[in-house]
Amino acid sequence: STESEPPKVQEEVDSSSQSISKKAAKKEAAKKAKEERRKEAEAAASAASALSIEEEGPLANNYGDVPLQELQSVNDPQTGKWSEAVNGREWTVVGALNGSLKDQEVLIRGRVHTTRPVGNKLAFVVVRERVSTVQCLATVKPDSVSKEMVRFVRSLSNESIVDVIGVVSVPDVEIKGATQQVEVQIKKLYCVSRAAKTPITIEDASRSEAEIEKASK
Repeated sequence: STESEPPKVQEEVDSSSQSISKKAAKKEAAKKAKEERRKEAEAAASAASALSIEEEGPLANNYGDVPLQELQSVNDPQTGKWSEAVNGREWTVVGALNGSLKDQEVLIRGRVHTTRPVGNKLAFVVVRERVSTVQCLATVKPDSVSKEMVRFVRSLSNESIVDVIGVVSVPDVEIKGATQQVEVQIKKLYCVSRAAKTPITIEDASRSEAEIEKASK
């Protein structure tokens, strides 16, 4: 019996080593996945920044990715176009958007829930804050929205954090894709934090098996 003890200890050591090895492999895989997501986010941000670089003139100031330095200097309007746009304004929570605010200009912050392009002159983006969502519309206008800005909106990945300045409107038909029954006509949009694109969205992950089966038919 005493001779069997060392192998038993060795087995425990081997098992422990295998466990440590597996943990190390998982840790390394997670590290690589995180690095890949970081690179994807940087590439997306670089591509989006290129969109605003392509455009010159006053309309280029109405959109873009916000640098970290500018975020940290929000009270200095001379830091950049985002600071100049939001400094001194009051924020409106998405859940408070309703018909009483019709024709008023608002500033909101939230995560990109979904985006839907319609041609090259129009794009919808649903912005989510907590459990509330609102449909925002970017359409080409000579005084505020350029084609490049619409392209920028279309490039936004889900879960990115955005600041939107726009005018509240009340459509004649029910908005089925958002909790708030108003639209925000976008005048300015800035991406505060761009999320890496994922193979599956939160919306897809929250679907029931019945909904998935129905959608696949």
